[in-house]
Amino acid sequence: MVISLDMHSASDNLQYSSILNSLNKLNFNSNNTENLKDILTNREVVLQTAQDPVSWPQQKGCVQNSCIGPIFWNLVANEILSEEWPSSIHLQAFADDFVLVVAESTGEKFKSTAQEALSIFKRWTDKHHLQISSENSCKILISKLVNGPTIK
Repeated sequence: MVISLDMHSASDNLQYSSILNSLNKLNFNSNNTENLKDILTNREVVLQTAQDPVSWPQQKGCVQNSCIGPIFWNLVANEILSEEWPSSIHLQAFADDFVLVVAESTGEKFKSTAQEALSIFKRWTDKHHLQISSENSCKILISKLVNGPTIK
């Protein structure tokens, strides 16, 4: 089975805390790393109102077509790509979309393996406050079976 997972507004919802944690895990001190951390520190959104400017801290979001956005996304996505997956599961990333390939031969084992893979992925999305777009995600069963198991 191939399960295509589309991330809902990944760039808009990318948390600065997730990016900073990923940078810290690199354990690579350099001017570039420090510059990336500085980009995400003490950011504010300021809105001019009729009375005075109003500001609040910006804690998430990267411009999707920016030069730095894909770097920030890759830092966070690397965590799920580095996950220890069962041997019958393969995860592939395409920008902010993912494909899970579940290669299991028996029905019940297949269903539990697919559910385990989705649970691991869900823990990662929950940790980083990301959402899967169910409208743009799908599954394809590649098998001789007429009806495959239901995966939620």
